[in-house]
Amino acid sequence: MRLYKVLPLHKDKITRSIHLPKPPFKTCIVLGSGGHTMEMLQLAEGLDFQKIYRPRIYVIANNDHLSLEKVHEFENRKTGDKSNKYYKVHKIPRSRQVGQSWLTTPFSIFKALLASINLIFERDSPDLIICNGPGSCIPVCVISYLPRIMGLKWIKLIYVESFARVKTLSLTGKLLYRFVDRFLVQWIYLTEKYPRAEYIDIYRLNDDKSGISDHSASTE
Repeated sequence: MRLYKVLPLHKDKITRSIHLPKPPFKTCIVLGSGGHTMEMLQLAEGLDFQKIYRPRIYVIANNDHLSLEKVHEFENRKTGDKSNKYYKVHKIPRSRQVGQSWLTTPFSIFKALLASINLIFERDSPDLIICNGPGSCIPVCVISYLPRIMGLKWIKLIYVESFARVKTLSLTGKLLYRFVDRFLVQWIYLTEKYPRAEYIDIYRLNDDKSGISDHSASTE
């Protein structure tokens, strides 16, 4: 019953917005490796790191060395922060390795869930989680619901569907569609097919005063 009440499906956008504190927001950015990492960093390029989205926590797979390198390069270029003062990296196991047997996958998922607990329940837990798949973001999103269900904290979840998804949602998108607070897509056609989807142009985020957090309503 409590889970039903905290599902964003049953709350309008303004109601969801007030669960965020006033900026700045402690922001968790989940990087899914490869093209997903590049898309997410492109989106983050348009976010206001100085006034709104800080400090930042980047979540990556524990063996994703390329994404780790990209994070440091991105932060150094965007903020000039070489001391890692306003961001950190949190590593979790992959939910499933490429080619991994489905018989052993549940054990990998369990490890990822445990690692996500440390992220969500630490003293400086995030106010906002932004992710775009693949399945590695699901454990983080699942565990983020625990404080919400327990009435401790409403961690806002924002899912951004991949640019490659033009007519249908990815598997991760389908799984998270009804559970995230905002479901953003990069093709307008998807908003006609999926009522909860909102179109966003990640290349014009700097022109959007509310960014992707929709925080304007929460600060009124």
